[in-house]
Amino acid sequence: MRLWEKWMIAVALAGLIAGLGAQELVRSVMVHGQALPLYPQVTKQPSGLPSPCRTDDGRELVTARTRDGEWALVDVTVPDWNKEEVKYFGENVLRADSADFPTLARSGLHAMEELGMCRAISGRPLAEINELARPGRLSTAGFLAEDEDVLSVLRGDDRLARKLGFTHPQLARPLLHMWNVILQEQKHGRGVWGRGHAWKHVDHFLYNGRRITYEAHFTKGGQLSPFGDGIEGAVHVFLRRDLDPVEAEFLAQRYGALGPERLEALQRSLSALTTGELQPFYIVRYGFYEGHTAWRVDPLAIASIFGLRSLEELEKTFPGKLEETLRTHFTAAD
Repeated sequence: MRLWEKWMIAVALAGLIAGLGAQELVRSVMVHGQALPLYPQVTKQPSGLPSPCRTDDGRELVTARTRDGEWALVDVTVPDWNKEEVKYFGENVLRADSADFPTLARSGLHAMEELGMCRAISGRPLAEINELARPGRLSTAGFLAEDEDVLSVLRGDDRLARKLGFTHPQLARPLLHMWNVILQEQKHGRGVWGRGHAWKHVDHFLYNGRRITYEAHFTKGGQLSPFGDGIEGAVHVFLRRDLDPVEAEFLAQRYGALGPERLEALQRSLSALTTGELQPFYIVRYGFYEGHTAWRVDPLAIASIFGLRSLEELEKTFPGKLEETLRTHFTAAD
């Protein structure tokens, strides 16, 4: 079997395990009583609907533009994991870890007392998780920085989510929407292979007024989870949006004293992410965004990239401390 044929089979399987098969039969949706074509059907002009938006029957859509300059409404519906079994990776992983974190499962946020009593996650002792999550163990980059541990990171990101005014499932949702765009591309076979085993049909999609671009690269190996929870990864995604001139000027005015290099790094931290399949499920299951490594999906970055909060709102929440908040590690001493 030729290499590209193997990749096509892998892509098809990835779509199937995402649990979206029932949506294959839907070719149009009703929005405000109007029937509109659904991806892979395309139109010459965008629909004019907000993106994301909901259909009359509750499906979630985003507006996307293809590489050919055409427009589509993509079904990115995230199933309600509190009401139904949702299987990803052969496991029911789109659900909070209620056995270890009952408050997280109930409210979408952690209780500090539960974190204080935690000795294992998904049956794996914390010491073993911390060791496997270090750089150079299961992953070259690692899931935690060398000076972080899993509980300190869970505590730190729970504080960030609370200050932002979101639950962990709310912050995971845009990433799940992004993954469902990629899976819809794959399942309909409309993309083409590019460099680095990148599959591409959608040029970008719109999200709360932001123009989100991405590249999804399929790797030859697989990434195991330090939690031993059955979640595995084989894709990495470079995700970004461009700051508009007003936003760039806003950051320059408030953080110009950092100097050009650090200011550029701050702008990049608020407008780009490197992620994989694992991260949105980690957020839902554990409130885990990874530690301060190359794969971290920082809550502030999610809020900025997907338009959940404007830069002015983020600055008001963390006055003068956006760079510090993004780069400070969550150590046990915290």
